[in-house]
Amino acid sequence: MKQARGLRNNNPLNIIKSANITWQGEIKPSTDRNFAQFETMGYGCRAALKLLRTYYHKHRCVTLSMIIRRWAPESENNVRAYIQTVSQLTGIGPHTLLPPMKEETKAVWCDIVLAMASVECGLNALGREQLAPSIEVGWQLLREKGKATGRRALLGNGVKSE
Repeated sequence: MKQARGLRNNNPLNIIKSANITWQGEIKPSTDRNFAQFETMGYGCRAALKLLRTYYHKHRCVTLSMIIRRWAPESENNVRAYIQTVSQLTGIGPHTLLPPMKEETKAVWCDIVLAMASVECGLNALGREQLAPSIEVGWQLLREKGKATGRRALLGNGVKSE
């Protein structure tokens, strides 16, 4: 059985490639034509957490329903089933207001990434258990302060580093 694309790419939420952004730990050039590939699963989880944080603050997606409707457009996904699955796996209601992403709410956001990865990659309980430590690593990579690789910067070619 072939491993899910998101797992092969160390990209558990199947983040689409961008010509304008290079994620920390992203492999460029990559062998996948559509989705970003990362050096480690931790970097892929960091990118997922960073995007969810952007959805929350910049786009005001403050519930599971709002996040998933933006993440997985109806034209490509069964959004109702996606929301229901993430809600069941996290125990968070689809329209419950989510807390801001900070150390005290780490478990909430890591659970959301794990549940979304379950949908994106078709993970069962064992797959979720195996992915959970990488989400913790992603959280730590995102929370690192004062390191040049964690700051937004312009690369020599005008591409933003995230």
